[in-house]
Amino acid sequence: MPEVFFDLRTVLLKKGLISVDQLKIAEIEQERQGKRLGEILIHLGFLSDLVLQELIATSKGIYVFNLQETIVDSQLLVRFPRSVAEKYQVLPLFYEKETLHAVFVDVDDLKAQDQLRRFFPGTLKVIPYISTAIDLSQAIDKFYGHALSLEGLLREIEIKNNGKDDPVEGAAISFINSILIDAVKRGASDIHFEPEGIFVRCRYRLDGVLRQICTFHRQYWSMLVVRLKIMSGMDITENRFPQHGRFNFIVANREVDFRVASHPTVHGENFVIRILDKRHSLRPLEKLGFEENIVNSIKHLIKSPQGLIVVTGPTGSGKTTTLYSMLQYIASIDVNIMTLEEPVEYELPLIRQTEVREPGGVSFIEGIRSILRQDPDIIFIGEVRDEETARMALRAAMTGHLVLTTLHTNNVFDSISRFKDLGVSSQMLAGYLRGVIAQRLVRKLCTECKLERPSTEDEISLLQTIKQEAHILFEPQGCSKCEFTGYQGRIAMAEWLVFDEQMDALLNQDKILELRNYAYNKGFSPILHAGLKAISKGLVDINEIERVIDLRKT
Repeated sequence: MPEVFFDLRTVLLKKGLISVDQLKIAEIEQERQGKRLGEILIHLGFLSDLVLQELIATSKGIYVFNLQETIVDSQLLVRFPRSVAEKYQVLPLFYEKETLHAVFVDVDDLKAQDQLRRFFPGTLKVIPYISTAIDLSQAIDKFYGHALSLEGLLREIEIKNNGKDDPVEGAAISFINSILIDAVKRGASDIHFEPEGIFVRCRYRLDGVLRQICTFHRQYWSMLVVRLKIMSGMDITENRFPQHGRFNFIVANREVDFRVASHPTVHGENFVIRILDKRHSLRPLEKLGFEENIVNSIKHLIKSPQGLIVVTGPTGSGKTTTLYSMLQYIASIDVNIMTLEEPVEYELPLIRQTEVREPGGVSFIEGIRSILRQDPDIIFIGEVRDEETARMALRAAMTGHLVLTTLHTNNVFDSISRFKDLGVSSQMLAGYLRGVIAQRLVRKLCTECKLERPSTEDEISLLQTIKQEAHILFEPQGCSKCEFTGYQGRIAMAEWLVFDEQMDALLNQDKILELRNYAYNKGFSPILHAGLKAISKGLVDINEIERVIDLRKT
């Protein structure tokens, strides 16, 4: 992190960005590790990278550059090696009248400036911009890309397998590494290896949908299985029972976590690798894509001293990401936050996280009982899946704790029915269920190739339910930018219900239909409306909304 010439300590304390105690802790760590104060504060979770960079930029009169909304001159990248960009944390942006515009993580790094002048000798002046390390790393990965030649690697494996070399070494390692790097670069959430007949299929889950990447002969599979098991700490001799493990891997100068699960099938062991990339999954509440009024309401509600807040939706709808964003928002030195997760996906500063392991380890019930003896203020329970966990979660909410958890239901009102199925009555929930958010993730249309088309009468009628007139809609086409899928990235849609005294009274009387009508009369906006707004803005197509929402039941 940059060390700036203004008094960082004074500015941070004056603005209330850190406390005196936090500064003392950071100074002790700075003396012990010999690193810069800004870097220590970020590592401890006391300060965000972006806030620090904004302070530095303000003090020096430069801009914090938004790398996500720019295009770098490809001719500059040809002249400036990726290895140099990664080592010195600098990226040339564009050239203008012998002036080079470049973005730095540390604008005072003279070595980085020297490298720019070395590769661009005609440069008379360098205009610096500042960026966070994560954003710069992401930009380097995006603009330089990654060369993946799976066929060549497979041929190399075949040669080595027929020779004397250890088949799990060399090319096999390169193949697995290349798959991991490629999947991270393309923003995949999961990698699937699926043996079937005489071949193995490799698929990535991209923007929530599985897409085939390659297939290869199953003669290579056994050596690749051994490599995966070694990396993830599995028993390489066991192939009759499911196993799970995890490992870390450096991609684009940052550490990415991978969670691995094997499963025996009639064709051999199936492997799924979950990619836990903080670059994509740890976001501020404002960056999740929810409407501004929902974000503001969430921020207000999660500061409640007690009660139950539920995030609901199907698997893969982004529930954990939303809850982690909530936890990051309320985490501070003044509160004790404890979690029970299966598994812990990301380690969060200032939060005590516990991994549930059943059988043989900590269960949800045992974990909740133990956490309640740890003087918590806020408890995050990964999922309410049985009656005992539901009752324990509610008991914690009744005894002065804020409890955050997830359910698997289609909408906010179904969550009440789900609790009743788990043995928690409406009367028990009344007064303690503070808010429920139901959400989905939908694929965004590619901005480069989406096609206009006239709306149908049914679509016009549907959009009129949110008082929108849209006679022109958009549909996917496909181009090189979106890898010919028509989609690029995802956005969240949500419905958010905050319980007031009247809702508590109706809930206490188990009048769920009346509660629903009351909520709509007060302005409750269902998740369908969020989808229709996205359609009217040209962000998504109606087929994508129908993929995640049953319009017949809405």
